[in-house]
Amino acid sequence: SKAMKMIQLKQVLRNKRFLLFTIFVPVIWYVFISNVQKGVLPNIVFGIAVFIGIIGNSLATFSKRIATNIEFYSFESRFTRYAVKDYLLDQMLVQLALNTLIFMAVLAFAVSFFNLHVTTSLVVQFLLLTVMGIYFSIIGFVLGVRVDAKTLDTISFPAIILAAMTIIPFASLGADGGFIGAVSKIQMIFPGYYYSDIVTAISSGRPVDSKDVLLFLIVFILNIIPLYLIVPRVKEIKSR
Repeated sequence: SKAMKMIQLKQVLRNKRFLLFTIFVPVIWYVFISNVQKGVLPNIVFGIAVFIGIIGNSLATFSKRIATNIEFYSFESRFTRYAVKDYLLDQMLVQLALNTLIFMAVLAFAVSFFNLHVTTSLVVQFLLLTVMGIYFSIIGFVLGVRVDAKTLDTISFPAIILAAMTIIPFASLGADGGFIGAVSKIQMIFPGYYYSDIVTAISSGRPVDSKDVLLFLIVFILNIIPLYLIVPRVKEIKSR
């Protein structure tokens, strides 16, 4: 319900962990990358910073929130029509709102302090980041349903590093051959690879390859289907 979504949204906005990891950290990364990588296009730097926020939100904050609350919603689903998959869809809307907030917070900072120019390409970037936000949120939800909160505390940081590895455009950064070459090949089975190609083309003023857009959508759907299928209708509640 709408009231349920508002309650869930307010819960997150009161969470200091969310504000630290997903608003403050991306802004720090934006400053760091802007100063270290002078030759990188401003939109790429902005995209990386927002991505760090989205991945942190999805794989650290969100998965932990799901792991903490899932037993209550699973218990409720035994007596109502509100199944775990309904909870997933409700949470996706909350995540869309939060990821938009991350995007706007980093954008406001970049425009105010780094004179980032607001162009139509940022709108396209926002839409692509929104799709990637849904992708990582579904991964975060599956982790929250399948893994307990204590284990998540241990694995969330490695999970964030692995997620970031699927997006970093090693091939376009000139790193190829050997291990990096193998990583670039593996990246092709994840949508982040095609996201990077599309954003690089937009930022460089080159036409976007329609094959990249098509592969982005196909790979996104192929990644999401198995994840959606392993979300149970009801989570079994372990007896303590």
